[in-house]
Amino acid sequence: MTVSDARRLQVYEQAREHWGEGPAEALMELVVPAGQDMATKADIAEAVSSMKEYVLRMLLIALTPLYLGMLGLSLGVAGLYFTG
Repeated sequence: MTVSDARRLQVYEQAREHWGEGPAEALMELVVPAGQDMATKADIAEAVSSMKEYVLRMLLIALTPLYLGMLGLSLGVAGLYFTG
């Protein structure tokens, strides 16, 4: 069921008249305008999954040079230890 902008304005004006401007604006922010869909649980799950993959990729990119540097440092110290 879609609601026209005129009906939304009517609801806003009624809410503003009875509750004040702040609560009326909050109500309009919570009510989805006509033609726009709310995110479903599946949409949110997909977004979370995508963000997890992105964060893991970025961590891998950031931590690989650090790991390789520590490995090189460890081998260098071990080489100094064994050579005297």
